[in-house]
Amino acid sequence: MKRLFLALSIVWFVCLGLAQSAYAAIPEDVEKLLDTNSCPVCILDEANLQNADLQNSNLKVAVLTKADLRGANLSGANLMLSYFDRADLSGAVLAGASLNGANLSEAKLVGTNLRGAEMTQANLNNADLSQANLEDAVLMSVVLGTANLTEANLKGANLRGVNRSEVRFCRTVMPDGAIENRDCP
Repeated sequence: MKRLFLALSIVWFVCLGLAQSAYAAIPEDVEKLLDTNSCPVCILDEANLQNADLQNSNLKVAVLTKADLRGANLSGANLMLSYFDRADLSGAVLAGASLNGANLSEAKLVGTNLRGAEMTQANLNNADLSQANLEDAVLMSVVLGTANLTEANLKGANLRGVNRSEVRFCRTVMPDGAIENRDCP
């Protein structure tokens, strides 16, 4: 019984320590990114990177949970396998960025420019992509789940292997240029 209590106490303290450190950017990682435009495998949770010029940056496997990237320029950036859960990328420029395998679940991507972005096997479940430009983006095997694509532009996008049954389409330009209004009120 004492061993069980001791084990549970250790687990509780470890979890408490992790919970306290969750969602806090490591200041050195933010500084490194802004100084060098490269910070692979960095912890940038809740970082304020609003309007930052991160063009062609390397953020491969970085963690940006709840980060504020509104209006940031991430065009051409390497964001492969990065974690943007609940991040705000509204109005950001990610044209030509590599987001293969990235997690953007519940991310806010309203009005984001993702033209020509590589997003194969990315997770966009419950992401808000309303008014986003996804023209010519590669979205093969992405998880869209309940993503909102109201007024998004998907012209020329590759959606091979994508389940679209729960996605919200309203005034959405589809890959063939047709307008989809399936979910308009």
